[in-house]
Amino acid sequence: MMRALIFAAGAAAGFVAGTRAGRETYDKMRGRSNELWHNPAVQEKVSGAAAVVKEKAPQVQETVGALADKAAHRGQSGSGQHAADKPASPVAETKPATDEPTRPPAAPGETPRSPE
Repeated sequence: MMRALIFAAGAAAGFVAGTRAGRETYDKMRGRSNELWHNPAVQEKVSGAAAVVKEKAPQVQETVGALADKAAHRGQSGSGQHAADKPASPVAETKPATDEPTRPPAAPGETPRSPE
């Protein structure tokens, strides 16, 4: 839904900018957006958001660093978990030992096919 909205906005802006009267409309839109951006209430919200980002940056950096270390550790050890740490998985227990595809059993009266 969001992608469609962004596409529609881009298409509308392209259409407006591409028409003869589009330049005038574009200039109006640009002027209104500049007025909105320089509005004190908007700038107050922008400053507040910047403050929150600065406040949370160390926590985010620590979390991302820990996740990066964990990912690097998994890359070095293969699966990232030791066999004793892995939860029992019924899928892993029923998986055939070979990578060959399994065939269904032959129907009664049918001759079983040999592997190809």
